[in-house]
Amino acid sequence: MSNPRIMLIGADNTSDRFGAALAQKLMEKRPNGVVFGIGGPHMADAGVRLLYDISEMVSLGVFDSLKGAHIVKRLIQRVSETMDEERPHVVVQIGLPVFSLRLLEIARCKGLKTLYYYTPLSRGLVDFKTERFAGLVDKVIGISRFETEACRQAGIDAEFVGHPLIDLVRSRRPQPEVRTLLNLDPEKPVVAVLPGAREVEVKNVLPTVLKAISQLRKAKVNCQTIVSVAPTVRKTFVEQLVAKCKECGAVIGGETGEVLEAADVAVTSIGTVSLEAALRGVPCVAVYRVPTTTYLFDKLFVNKPRMTVVNNVLQESVVPEFIQSEFGVGRVVEEIKRLLMDEAARQAMLEKFAALPEQLGEPGSIERAAGIVLLAAEQQGEH
Repeated sequence: MSNPRIMLIGADNTSDRFGAALAQKLMEKRPNGVVFGIGGPHMADAGVRLLYDISEMVSLGVFDSLKGAHIVKRLIQRVSETMDEERPHVVVQIGLPVFSLRLLEIARCKGLKTLYYYTPLSRGLVDFKTERFAGLVDKVIGISRFETEACRQAGIDAEFVGHPLIDLVRSRRPQPEVRTLLNLDPEKPVVAVLPGAREVEVKNVLPTVLKAISQLRKAKVNCQTIVSVAPTVRKTFVEQLVAKCKECGAVIGGETGEVLEAADVAVTSIGTVSLEAALRGVPCVAVYRVPTTTYLFDKLFVNKPRMTVVNNVLQESVVPEFIQSEFGVGRVVEEIKRLLMDEAARQAMLEKFAALPEQLGEPGSIERAAGIVLLAAEQQGEH
């Protein structure tokens, strides 16, 4: 089929990024195809025709508010109408299910082919109902062996393609070169801070991390700090938080990959950025704190021993993670100091990271994922 119609549904910064990479590959393979749906700036830049740009909704925590429920309801209605008007050959859900699988339900009711790329099972969502999920998805495009096996055990057709970060994480440039580009001292150790892709996360995490950095500086720990701002977070918002902590000496700038290339240690959110740090060989500490009323709180934190993506993939607590009430200045100080100054601790973590490629697969994962999507579209087009 030379002109498939493909609908992509993303709902956070990671799904936007992975969706953009998938869309680029789909359009490369089928230049006459049409790719449209829900996403953010990455997907828009990749040429996806957006029905709605969800980046501002995600950043401001719209999904967590009563007003947000009305916005989501209208958005779902709009997507449903577009399904009727454009009859996509395949609908691909990507990432966390902030629409509560409702769009997949609607697609199935309309007789559309449904795929899932980067499922909630890859994040270990504990209240995720696999029985319901199995009835809504024709196939899962698995990004880790752990996720693929979990889907198969639940009776879901799943094919392992590998993690998109294997393709998206490029080889490291010389550290002094990257530091110079970011206006950092080429010779001084760098702590990178990547506090999250939603403002509700950043607001509840960044001030504590900056206080920890201030304590390190007072203790004469020789380091400099750079804060990376996700595309879904306003830079002015982060600037205001950093300005309140002058003694930490932090600078703002650089996209995720650049900042991690410059870093000796990273303080990250518990999401995909922790995995990117690990794949780039950067020892890290993962932190997360949000109000308990937010969307992800109930989804993620019910008797779950490991929440950071790296630990989930490795099925082992490799990256120290401080979540909700466990997250405090003292613990962050202790771990940053340990990873900066204890070479044995650094190497022990990096040795564990070396097992990630075995779980995440070979390069070419995005190409393989696109192949599955196009095959599904062709099969649907034959009916």
